[in-house]
Amino acid sequence: MDFALRKLGFVAVVLCLVVCANAQHKAEFALLEDSIISIHKSMLCEPSSEIRYQKNEQLLYLFEEVLGMKNSFQYKFDSLKTISKLVSSDKKVRIFTWYVIDDRGTCEYFGFVQAYSETQKRYMLFPLTDKWNKIQHPATQMLTHNSWFGAIYNQILELKTSSKTYYTLLGWNGGNIFSQYKVIEVLSLNNRGVPIFGAPIFRNYSKTKFYRILFEYAKTSRLTLAYSKQYYAQRSAKKDPKTRRFTYDTLATEMIIFNRLIPMDESLANVPQYYVAESSLNDAFIENEGKWVFKQGVQGRNDTPVKPLIDRTERLKERVYYRPK
Repeated sequence: MDFALRKLGFVAVVLCLVVCANAQHKAEFALLEDSIISIHKSMLCEPSSEIRYQKNEQLLYLFEEVLGMKNSFQYKFDSLKTISKLVSSDKKVRIFTWYVIDDRGTCEYFGFVQAYSETQKRYMLFPLTDKWNKIQHPATQMLTHNSWFGAIYNQILELKTSSKTYYTLLGWNGGNIFSQYKVIEVLSLNNRGVPIFGAPIFRNYSKTKFYRILFEYAKTSRLTLAYSKQYYAQRSAKKDPKTRRFTYDTLATEMIIFNRLIPMDESLANVPQYYVAESSLNDAFIENEGKWVFKQGVQGRNDTPVKPLIDRTERLKERVYYRPK
């Protein structure tokens, strides 16, 4: 009896020590998170670009120290609102992204990827080095964390195949004084857990093999890019008995939906900085067997489905709109 009581007391002490250690560890992370928040907010308010970059160096150093600590992946950074943070649903990837604006109004992007290595059985940390304005033909290149097309990401989606998991990232790049980008990036991990950016998983979009999708458009325009449940029309096998034309079914599914880009004037059809989003026209990528399949003319509404505007969609197919070269 005495032995059982002593054993129970020992277990209680151990549990108490574990709880106290975890609480102390969480408090330490909270203090470091507060420091990150303070530095970043100070950087955002700083009018001098030279001092902004100096403070960003402090931020990079502190972030790397914190994310390199044991169990840092389990800390959620819930108070960190000014820096984008995304976690994959399988808990194997977390990505932080932010930017610094220089005196010309151009953004440079920074970030970190925490990725789980199956071989080392631990999370590894990879700083992201932005090369967006130096990469030739960026839509068709495989990139690394050392040569990254910088962006601020707002959504992460998992796309699984029989042999690999792709993490699709939706984001924004401020571009230059004339144009900006919305980005559909693809992140995967190699067999050592090292992040690779880009993958040829886009179908029916272009004859060119794209590794990421980049929508370049006017600085004054606004383009919506999001993953949500939407409706689209698909031709059925049935024909209308009166017109003898094929009928269309309205289907609902999760998709990456975006506004179609059109030129301000058709004479400017080859100049992306003069393209604007047409809010009444939407296209999408729909997942199918581990690929993103392009679908033109989706409805862009997530409430009660309406009758598809097939005739209008067919007519608009001939209209000039933006496709990356």
